[in-house]
Amino acid sequence: MELNAPATTAAKAWLSELLFIRTMFKGPDGKPLYSYHVTESEYRSLIEMLSSYFRRGSVQNYSTHLAACFCLFVSEQYRRDYNSSWSWSGPETLLGISLSPQQHASLTSSGLAYWSRPIRFRENSRDWLGSLFAEGGLPWPLVQSESHGFGRAVRRGIKHFYRTEGNRRTTADLMADFENELPLIFRNLETRRLLAGIVDQLMYLVEHYPLKDQQDPANYLDKVAPGWTDAFPIPLDESNARTLLNDWLRDAGQKRQERKEALEKARGFTCEHFLHGTLPQWLIRTELILPQEATFVVDPTSLGSTRLELAYYEGERLLARGPAVYGQLTEQGFKVRFSNPQVTLERRRLDEPLSLRLLDNGRMVHCQFFDGSALDYHDIPLIFENRSERWQLVASSSCSLSSGLVRLRVPPGFATNCEGGAANFLLEDQENGLWLEANVNLSLVRGDDHYQVELNQADNDDAKPTLTGIFALYESSPAMVYLGWPNLELPEGYPHAREDLLEFVNGELLDRQRSSRCGSARYTLRTRSGKTLLQRRFGVLPRDFNLSLFPGVREQPARLQIKGVAQLDLHVVSNALVVERDENSLYMRHQGEAPPSTFVLELGKGLPSLQLHLPYPYQGARLLDQYGNPSRARELILADLMGHRISLTSGLTQGQNFHMQLELICAEQPHPQRTYSIRVGSAPVMLNLFSYLGDMQNMLGAVDEQDAYIRFSLETEQPLLKLDIRRYGGQLQWEGRHAFYVSGVSNTSVLDGVQAEAMLLSDPKRTPLQLTERTSEAVGIGSFEIPQAMQSRGPWLIYPAESSSIRFRPALYVVPVNGLDTAAEICSLHRAAEVFHPEHNPHAIDQQIAAMAYDFNHSGWQYLADLKQNYRHLPLSSFETWKALSRNQDALSFSVFRLEMDESFCARIRDELSVIWETIPLPLWAQAYRLFHDYMRLTGLPDALVNTLVSKRAEALRCIVSGFDYLGDYLSTGNCSSLKKLPLEQVLPAWYQGLRHLHEANRNWPTLLGSELSSWIDRQLLPPLVKTLSLAEFTDAVAYLPIFMAFVTAGRAKITDLPATPAYLKFAIRLVADFDRQGWFIPVHALVVSYLLASQNEA
Repeated sequence: MELNAPATTAAKAWLSELLFIRTMFKGPDGKPLYSYHVTESEYRSLIEMLSSYFRRGSVQNYSTHLAACFCLFVSEQYRRDYNSSWSWSGPETLLGISLSPQQHASLTSSGLAYWSRPIRFRENSRDWLGSLFAEGGLPWPLVQSESHGFGRAVRRGIKHFYRTEGNRRTTADLMADFENELPLIFRNLETRRLLAGIVDQLMYLVEHYPLKDQQDPANYLDKVAPGWTDAFPIPLDESNARTLLNDWLRDAGQKRQERKEALEKARGFTCEHFLHGTLPQWLIRTELILPQEATFVVDPTSLGSTRLELAYYEGERLLARGPAVYGQLTEQGFKVRFSNPQVTLERRRLDEPLSLRLLDNGRMVHCQFFDGSALDYHDIPLIFENRSERWQLVASSSCSLSSGLVRLRVPPGFATNCEGGAANFLLEDQENGLWLEANVNLSLVRGDDHYQVELNQADNDDAKPTLTGIFALYESSPAMVYLGWPNLELPEGYPHAREDLLEFVNGELLDRQRSSRCGSARYTLRTRSGKTLLQRRFGVLPRDFNLSLFPGVREQPARLQIKGVAQLDLHVVSNALVVERDENSLYMRHQGEAPPSTFVLELGKGLPSLQLHLPYPYQGARLLDQYGNPSRARELILADLMGHRISLTSGLTQGQNFHMQLELICAEQPHPQRTYSIRVGSAPVMLNLFSYLGDMQNMLGAVDEQDAYIRFSLETEQPLLKLDIRRYGGQLQWEGRHAFYVSGVSNTSVLDGVQAEAMLLSDPKRTPLQLTERTSEAVGIGSFEIPQAMQSRGPWLIYPAESSSIRFRPALYVVPVNGLDTAAEICSLHRAAEVFHPEHNPHAIDQQIAAMAYDFNHSGWQYLADLKQNYRHLPLSSFETWKALSRNQDALSFSVFRLEMDESFCARIRDELSVIWETIPLPLWAQAYRLFHDYMRLTGLPDALVNTLVSKRAEALRCIVSGFDYLGDYLSTGNCSSLKKLPLEQVLPAWYQGLRHLHEANRNWPTLLGSELSSWIDRQLLPPLVKTLSLAEFTDAVAYLPIFMAFVTAGRAKITDLPATPAYLKFAIRLVADFDRQGWFIPVHALVVSYLLASQNEA
């Protein structure tokens, strides 16, 4: 039957009124349908109008206006009444109809076209229902329900909101960490963005309005900021939304207040401790707070480059690697910026102090201890207060707290006394510590130690006294050793005057004027009335203490020479050594064939001895495993580097240079090589191999070969050590079509300890399959069978589980008979990953990546987001999709915005895929910026949030790509007229002299590409003083590289303009730029980029 005119007219009139009320006189603005904030009365009239139409019969002929109303209705019904059923039945039941798939497609296609909204794809077909549900935003029934995880995700976003500040992580990227509790269908980029929009808006409100003390924050906002709920990315007009909003606002206000207080008392290099686990199985997580930047005193002659490795230690145990840091040599010292100023570590040995260590060339150049990180829980009570749903350690001494409830762990032997009541006994843990909860003041007494815990006080006395001094950087017990006695520093406004305080060491009063005692100290600070305020364990050595170690030569024994040890008691502890002593030296002869790798020196004077763990002076080079034992290994994998070290000892009194080389063994010639010169004087040098991990990853990432490896060699005048370092310690060997085992890389024997998983490459959201090892008499035989589930669809990536002790090379399992039609149109990255084949269909993934570069809504972005979130433990080079992205500059530049990548993930792309960010021309960054900004404005988020998000992305770019410092508003406008054009010939020569002055003591300027860059500079139209900038051949590479890279970034050159292989170029550019990235490469690159773009504009 013919569509009757009244229905068409009614739909058109209904839409006109909807748009008129919202002053949208030009029609729909392309924003999501939920952003129209359809009211309850509008929704009822929409149902009535559509029901009336559909009751009349057929929908073969309908107007665009009616289709638009149908789309709006389906999205609103989903938003208001979604009942976890992903089907058309909900909206259709309400209208009393049942439509065919063709009718669904036709109505949705026409209706969304009216609203200027996209059709979404799923796998390889159009997703009509998903497109309309996505228009509804977040379904309110699930948001308010405790069981579906949305509310929990919002609360966790609030709780961790301030973690995004330091490493330039966005709130949406943070929300990805909490999406595992959401229903599977909602684990996507849109949901993350909507949840992030809620969190961002809540934090914006508590930042701008005084909500902390409001009984009803929502009611207060109604009065002072009418329409405030309109700025949320989901409509909040439901009556039951008020209660939830008030809860959220209160949580946000509390977090804001905590943050404010934390900032007021924040100092760099401090730490906070939090209780985790379920009693009696308890553990501590420590959050380290670093400053944004710090300046250290470092000997510039000891630095090979200004790129240093960062590591966190607990005592002498390596707990975690941090991202590499780029420092800048200044007159005051070595200035370092920390990209992640908040670091969380799970503790293993709580009584050992935490330290941050900077390493150059494998050796430590600075160690920064965190005061209060060692908790001597065997001897002192731990006092926790519940803050933000976490038990935070607030004291391990006497304290005054504002809260009315504390949880304590009390070591054995303490008498506990509560005022007017008793503490609630919880349990006793495995180390006989008593766990209590108390809501009244209490005192703890054991011998001379007297702790007073006062509750319900006006303020917390969070400010604690600290000890400061010069650290002796030896492996030792206790782990923290000072040269001379440390000073006591009291915080400003401390409630106790210095004359009211007494310092004790091992129970005796410390006389600072006359104390020449050395050894192991248990330090206690008390008030004159006996209240314990601080306890620490540390060692003390004489201020002028120094030692040298010389290896034995022929018949001469090894020698330990010590300065500053007058009257010290010295004793070498080792069953393998015979020791003789004269006035200043100890002579050591080892018994047995091989000398020990280390020995212990005990020393003290008037105090119990402390122990120094020293490397035995073995002539040459020795590889030591993670336990400090000599290792005969000739092959390591990258993951092994964390525990291995090399001990270098010179047998010459004047010291000598050791030469180390990393060579990439690969198909491409010539092989990239990196050489290091390590000066070893009178004390052995310990090289931490993990500090070369970044260089090795960079070399391996320069070629697309998973089996390429690094040959590591060390020599003086003769070869000392050779190692092959590989990505993987095993590889798959197939046994027929449906079974495999994992063998070593250089032999075919079966390896034990393998745990394998398989990922369906077309669906990174899907939970991976855990592959089961075959057994014989209940014992694993190292062989795995391909389960039936993998044999019908593929391809699959088989890879080592995170807990696998063998890191084998990931391998493809391709379904033998694949019924997929590879000739059919490919519209998604999911589908491209399914049909990709390195020989038969090598371009499928590249084509989809190219399509994604200009399409914000392409489903490929969801594919990459899932891969990033769910498979972060695998090397990026394991996946064709990441490799294809790294090859496409348009898509790569847009991905930094679209996937909201933080600084650390961009560093992974740089290291693991050998991407040089500066090779992306600036016009592409400007294009990506504008594309992202335009699309974000269509997400329905308030303009203020969109502008903040986009500007934060631009800030992040400054830390990822050098060159943005002099660019004004070029990124947002693409307009060159605002760019600075400083005269290069006046600025650069002065900067070059400064570079030479700061590095005058450095004999190791990198010279790779020096002659190629010098020849290239000669051919450019540049001022003569710039073309002759480098006054010595050894500075050519460092001086000219930023100028060449500026031409590349400005789109005026390509890195292939230099005559070298791509792998060699990528490796060499990174190496030369890192010599002084902050002080030379970045400012020169930025200056010349601005100059070139401004010159282009003039032309």
